[in-house]
Amino acid sequence: MTVNQLTTTPHPTSRWLATACLQPLEGPAGVAERLLLLVHYGIDWQNGWVSSYRERYWDHLLPDRIWCATFQAPTLRRWWREVAQDLGSAPRNPAERAELEALLRHDATPVLQVMRGETEALLLRTRIVTDAVREERQTHQAAARQRVPA
Repeated sequence: MTVNQLTTTPHPTSRWLATACLQPLEGPAGVAERLLLLVHYGIDWQNGWVSSYRERYWDHLLPDRIWCATFQAPTLRRWWREVAQDLGSAPRNPAERAELEALLRHDATPVLQVMRGETEALLLRTRIVTDAVREERQTHQAAARQRVPA
């Protein structure tokens, strides 16, 4: 599956990027962007250790773990294993598992190079997406509460 196919099918990352009104990145950068979104959304924010470090998450914890893993892993599967184990991340549903599996089949070298050289820019986009998704979720929850009779 190519990144172009990912943008034309209803994958979780496509929905998240659309919510933020961001045009998906192409090629290795697009694969990297989607992997980072899946890492973030797969973290156990209720019981995982990362939840205790939210104030350092975006600026230190996540970028450091992403960047270091690009040097430790020769393949995307190994990169995923390093990052997912370190952060306590796992796909939450069948759609996320299927998308992750497809992404991990891409050529590792260009994707890891993009992650290594553009970590902060990729994580900026990830953060924009998560802010937009959170805002949309809160808006829907507020609207649902208003519809429920007291």
